[in-house]
Amino acid sequence: MAVQEKLKLIIRQQQLDDELDLIISERKGLPEDIEELEGQVAALSKRIEIRRKREDENKVRKQTLKGDIKVSQEKVKKYKTAQASARNNKEYDAITKQIEYEEQEIKKAETSIRGLEELEERQGQLEAKGRELMKEGKDEDLTDDMMPTDELEKQLDDISAEVKDKKKELGKIIKDTEDEETELRAKIEKHKKSVNKEIKDIFARYLHLRKGRILNAVVKLVRSSCSGCNTRVPTNRQAFIMQGGFYTCETCGRILVAETIFDEVKAVKVED
Repeated sequence: MAVQEKLKLIIRQQQLDDELDLIISERKGLPEDIEELEGQVAALSKRIEIRRKREDENKVRKQTLKGDIKVSQEKVKKYKTAQASARNNKEYDAITKQIEYEEQEIKKAETSIRGLEELEERQGQLEAKGRELMKEGKDEDLTDDMMPTDELEKQLDDISAEVKDKKKELGKIIKDTEDEETELRAKIEKHKKSVNKEIKDIFARYLHLRKGRILNAVVKLVRSSCSGCNTRVPTNRQAFIMQGGFYTCETCGRILVAETIFDEVKAVKVED
């Protein structure tokens, strides 16, 4: 196969990929938006989960401590009754020690409950401060602990609703272009086999550029310059391109081809 015919294959590949890029562009960045929003949903859900877990653990801890206090109080009551009927000093002293022990346990439990309540109070104060800052429009001064839980939940609901709307919009776009995209992808895969067979090295370069986000990997030589980055091409290379060859731009790496070859590919109906 002549060099020009091989170049036509890679140009046609570019055209097919451009058509697919156009279809994908109709999604208006929705997949990326959804991914970002779902990340926010996950982060907010985690923050709320941590808070709720901490609140639940504190609540359970307080209930346990209150239960322990009640048990100790019952023991103290029982020991004092037994103390009143102690038969001798030794027995009296032993019961007294048991009473003192239970009273100490009560004090420790009460201290722990006060500590938990102080933590709750401090968190409440932080969230109250957060509400004030939000009311004053000073969101940038908010710390994580200052954000009220109900506001986090509202944010979660709002973002979740936005994700739902965007997914619905994306689904409609995909449905409207599904048949066209499926047909085009089949053409691309079929054409890739021919390109890879005839011009494997150039095709590898093409794929490398596309993977690096340079979607227009094959471009025209226009006014002695690369039409991809406007870098002027050396004179001897210009002549080579115009004679039907190709050149890799030294600045952007794109594959440069004569404009006439592009026009020939555009004018001819290619059967894929």
